[in-house]
Amino acid sequence: MKPEIKELHKLTEEEMAGAYEMMCRSFRNYPKLIGTFPDWDDRQAAIEMVLRYYGAFDFKYGSAYSLDETISEVLMIMYSEEVDYSDERLAAAGCDSEEFRCAASRLSEENIKRWWDFFEELDRTEAELETIPEQYLYADFLCVSEEVQGQGRGSKIIQAACRFADEIGLPLMLFTNGAEDIRFYQKNGFRIIGVTRSEEFGLENTYVMYEPEHGEQGASNEE
Repeated sequence: MKPEIKELHKLTEEEMAGAYEMMCRSFRNYPKLIGTFPDWDDRQAAIEMVLRYYGAFDFKYGSAYSLDETISEVLMIMYSEEVDYSDERLAAAGCDSEEFRCAASRLSEENIKRWWDFFEELDRTEAELETIPEQYLYADFLCVSEEVQGQGRGSKIIQAACRFADEIGLPLMLFTNGAEDIRFYQKNGFRIIGVTRSEEFGLENTYVMYEPEHGEQGASNEE
């Protein structure tokens, strides 16, 4: 069994079900989807689809954490060997849930196709990035409830994840968008390891990584 972040509160399935509404509110201005879904209502449906689909996968094969039982923030963590989006694993995670389908029903067929094409393009561009280590912790969906933003809770939870990375000797990696978010991670000890772009979707992702103090166990893909 993989080690978990003991200093954080691990969300139960019931707690995670209740956290989705807060997550949808927190990600409503998600910059990655603005160019692809310029209409506000379409973008909100697309964001909920992301959270319901990939959030279900992350929760099945990783863990969701908050600072405490108030669940005012969420950070999902997965070991790199679990980042395998095969059809069988997606089905086992319940990614195509009733909630996901309900969100998808708010989009036109054209926009649903565009949603799938968008994430296929994201996977394609990520595969071209040669600086991703072979073994790492993958951080996803860091968000803080609007009611408690500005209190440093985002930094506290990501710093706890960094201390866990130090403890187990694996780098912590994620991708983000926007200058403000990049500065946030740099301030918390991350460095930029690459940028991917897609002209078709106006997509630019910045990949950042925190390297453990005691060295990296996983070798880089670079020779």
